[in-house]
Amino acid sequence: MIDLKVVDGKVSNPESEYLEFKSCKNRLSKDFWPTYSAFANTFGGTVIIGVDDETREPLGIDNPDKIIKELWDLLNDSRKVNVNLLSPKDIRTIDVEGKALIQVDIPRAERRKRPVFINGSMENGTYKRNGEGDYHCTVNELKQMLRDSSDSSQDSEVVTGITIDDLDMQSLASFRERMSNRNPSHPWNDRDDEEFLRLIGAGSRVEGVMHPTVAGLLMFGFDYSIMAELPNYHLDYLEFADGTNDWTHRITTGTGEFTGNVYTFLTKVSNRISMLNDRGKDLDGMSRIDDTALIRAQRELLVNALVHADYAGFRGIRVEWRQDTFMVRNPGNLRIPIAKMFEGGISDPRNPHLAIMIGLVGLAERAGSGVSDVVSYCRKHGIRDPSYVETVDPETVTVTLKLSAISKSEELKDMIAEMVSKDPTISMDSMVRRTGVERNRIVRSINSMKAEGIIRRVGGTRGHWEIG
Repeated sequence: MIDLKVVDGKVSNPESEYLEFKSCKNRLSKDFWPTYSAFANTFGGTVIIGVDDETREPLGIDNPDKIIKELWDLLNDSRKVNVNLLSPKDIRTIDVEGKALIQVDIPRAERRKRPVFINGSMENGTYKRNGEGDYHCTVNELKQMLRDSSDSSQDSEVVTGITIDDLDMQSLASFRERMSNRNPSHPWNDRDDEEFLRLIGAGSRVEGVMHPTVAGLLMFGFDYSIMAELPNYHLDYLEFADGTNDWTHRITTGTGEFTGNVYTFLTKVSNRISMLNDRGKDLDGMSRIDDTALIRAQRELLVNALVHADYAGFRGIRVEWRQDTFMVRNPGNLRIPIAKMFEGGISDPRNPHLAIMIGLVGLAERAGSGVSDVVSYCRKHGIRDPSYVETVDPETVTVTLKLSAISKSEELKDMIAEMVSKDPTISMDSMVRRTGVERNRIVRSINSMKAEGIIRRVGGTRGHWEIG
């Protein structure tokens, strides 16, 4: 729940990616609806009705029950909005300085309900949130939401423009050998290549001709063939020298130095992960025998990026190895809430056939359990949970794993940053109460965070905190 604070007759909470004010006296403002669509299609948020959106002065509402009824009537009118995401608990009257306001909590729409649009027009009535503003979605953003809303997997489509003869047979042979070594009695080991590709979801016959699926093309194709089908396809792995932005080793598609498919990239990067974790020699990166927990954690994040990526979206997959961090970024936002991912047991990959193939060679964890296993490793060894950051334009997910143990001072800074992100007007006394830490330690941590550029104070003692 938003804790609104009023200072000198104005709400001190700033508008943000998650908070919007709307003026209202006797009638619901028309500009409520673009924000409803934007919050639903992005990360969710709260609208406070009855506050001037320019001056942030709480104006109050004469008859809040009337406005709430109007709101419910329009939410359930398909001519106004295509889907109602709200329940009674999401709309309430609140009292601020003796004035009645309405708080509307808009959840992030589940992927199958997106895009959420208004006025009966998907093309002109679909919005997203970026910073403090709502903007019309582009055609490509609409296509991305429609791809995600479908229950058909993104990697099952058959690529009829090429045949399986255009795949890299050496990649396929290597994959089959690994699978056979891992499971010598598997019944698919004795099938010919065409039948094997069909069984693993990598190929399909159309009018008597065997063609690769998108999953098969990604896994076993050449990068130039993949880019003909998916123009933004790009895989990039970089190792950086300590404390610099100078890379010392790189594995990237489009160079002609290797086939550029997902399977070969995964093999090469897995080998590097094993070698860099003080293994002392170049190991078989696909083997699970004697792997350390850290190697499994890093490879799980890599595999997650590969199977959850929206290969038709913008940007490619980028992996960075630094002395104290391991970072993976993939195109496409999360399809399930972060909290559910951390709990484990739920998996919703964009590319389930890729996930199956990677599992056949023993790399992927149990479906839905990989992220929770990474979190368990972090907490067992005293390092931060992996951080997940989603961006809107373009849609990406960046996961960062800190490789050094977290100190007590760093842990306190993380707690302060989380409190500030949830309540930018939080007071020092509230921080002390919530953390149970002495005030002078809070002050030292805040001063350090200011110096490091982590947080900043805007508006003095009556102002608010901002991250970054």
